[in-house]
Amino acid sequence: MKNHGKRLPGKGWRVLSFIPAFNWISLLYIGIINFNQMHIICAVIYGVITYACTSLSALMWIIGIVHYAIAYGGIKKQLNSNINTFDGMNGDMMVHSQSINCKPVGVNTYDGLDIKQDEVKKEEFSDVEIFGEQESRQAIPARPSYEQEGFRISFSVDKQREKFFRDMKKYSSKEGKKVLFVPFMTYWPTYDSMDGQQQAWYFYWRSQVREENYIDTGLSYIFVYIYELLSGIGWTAPQEGLVKLSSIWTRYRERFSKLDRYMPDWIFDFTQLHKLEYMSPVEKDYIHLMPSVVTDILIDRHSEEVPLKLSFSLIETLTDYAIVNSKFYKDGNQELIKEAIPRVIALVDVVLRKKKQKGILAIYGPSRTKKQARYIFSSAVCPQANEEFVIVVKGYSTNSKLRAYINELVRYGENVLRGLRGYRGRLRGITLDEEIAKLIEAFLKKEYGEHPEAKLEELSKKEIVLDFQSIDHLRAQSDAVRIALEVEDSVVTEEKPLLTDVAEVTEIYLALSPTAREILNRLEKSGWESKKLPEDEKAIQEINRLAERYLGCMLIASENENIIVEDDYRDELEYIYGNPPQILEQGNGKELFNVNELPVELKEFVEALMPDQKDVLHVLLTSKNPQSDLERISEKVMMMPEILVDDINALAMQLLGDIIIDTMEVEPVIIQEYLIPLKKSII
Repeated sequence: MKNHGKRLPGKGWRVLSFIPAFNWISLLYIGIINFNQMHIICAVIYGVITYACTSLSALMWIIGIVHYAIAYGGIKKQLNSNINTFDGMNGDMMVHSQSINCKPVGVNTYDGLDIKQDEVKKEEFSDVEIFGEQESRQAIPARPSYEQEGFRISFSVDKQREKFFRDMKKYSSKEGKKVLFVPFMTYWPTYDSMDGQQQAWYFYWRSQVREENYIDTGLSYIFVYIYELLSGIGWTAPQEGLVKLSSIWTRYRERFSKLDRYMPDWIFDFTQLHKLEYMSPVEKDYIHLMPSVVTDILIDRHSEEVPLKLSFSLIETLTDYAIVNSKFYKDGNQELIKEAIPRVIALVDVVLRKKKQKGILAIYGPSRTKKQARYIFSSAVCPQANEEFVIVVKGYSTNSKLRAYINELVRYGENVLRGLRGYRGRLRGITLDEEIAKLIEAFLKKEYGEHPEAKLEELSKKEIVLDFQSIDHLRAQSDAVRIALEVEDSVVTEEKPLLTDVAEVTEIYLALSPTAREILNRLEKSGWESKKLPEDEKAIQEINRLAERYLGCMLIASENENIIVEDDYRDELEYIYGNPPQILEQGNGKELFNVNELPVELKEFVEALMPDQKDVLHVLLTSKNPQSDLERISEKVMMMPEILVDDINALAMQLLGDIIIDTMEVEPVIIQEYLIPLKKSII
């Protein structure tokens, strides 16, 4: 069955579905906008019988209500099930995802074992199933093109994508002659996105890459080449395609870090689609991974290891604490953290196995596997994009108990390392078993401490021969240098405050509601530590939600019955209170929407949005040129428009169970179901 972009009618049509003698019109409408001949034919039949045989009109009214409810529920369920809810894969990629021909495929094992599509074993996680018949459109619902004069339905995007897939085959063997590089940047790169000069460069560059000459180019060119490889163009055997995908990633990832956001998952999907063994080409390097089915599978591969040997990248996916955003990490301690933290996890795993005969994953992780939907090649432009896999695997990366424990181990381990390096400030609010804490501290001191006593002992064993003539000469030289560099006694060297994140903390401060800002005022007056009051909880959540957005970690921690500002950001807050910024009403975005006019769920959703996210929503509701305004907002917050929109949709999925912005066409648009109430709430 072809999916022509499923759409739900607005509330007015739902109201009409309950009105006798006219409810068949609602069914007719839902059939038309979703290209469902059965709904259209039945609606016409109900209407004819209603007016031709009045004795049956009541029966037709009831049948019409039931039929409309079934049609509406079925379409809504299909829309929700087709949305890629996989966290973190909301990308800043410069393209929008689409799905086409869904064909059952076999998927290889994650550990070299064969997988059969319909098997589910208790001790395995590698069952993969693909559901659905052939589809030729994006799984996310197509943008409804409503106008005041009526409505229209657009096929332009599908035609463009289908042409792109045809052109892939057409240009598969095309060779390019040497030409000058022409810049190219677009959010949805295809051949038609390029002009003649850009196409000439692309085919020349692709010819060079096929000869393993990876010359400089633009990111959009690279994505077009990747789409070709995902679509089966440029290779004859799947293993060859895998090698080329891995090569293009490893050769360009240093210059284009955005590749790291997509390539791990696309390569994983490619291996599953073609029954290949998945091995990351950059497994030994650090790469920021988002919690997902893929990371669950990678973690499960280590579940039987003694001790547990998780890479730093996998540990990062299991903690809410953004390690790489830590001031200590960024202050020249990257290699120390990357080496020490995995060893801390391994140490604790060994200790737990000796005490409880179970390791970290068994004690704190999920006990059962669960089915998780995965949509392959999400955000890519290729024929298989958004085919659905159902994978049976333990949900490690989303397990709150496991995440909380890893979080404490990581934070405590960093605190010990801070102490060993004489670093100012500690992470607050850590609760960890005293015995485990002592073992971690002893281990890190032994492995990474400076051992000054040992060094002194080693020096004392060496025979020391003094050359007094040289000593007198050196003393004279040092006296001369001292006099030359001597300064007045009044000049006192002070430790400068670490204001590395003052811009981010200022953004947080300006974005806070008056209630949340009052909590910071109270903390500032009490030396950044204050008694926690019952009414503080909501405001603290607001502050920490913003902090996690701008800083990657919490700003306020709870310790015993107190709330405490993290040591790392006290300098920034003291600077802000000493140099208070001008607080504008539009700073927190509250004036954009009157949330009291919204239904409960939408109210909760709008209140949970960040200030820039509210700006995006407002622009999509009011702007005559939303794309331009979106780019302006993205430049301000230094984030691509796609990320802004995807983050809003991720929050909508969490709170509303549905996306709120449709990204199918060139310009994002608010889903019709939410358009009217949101417009009414605009101030």
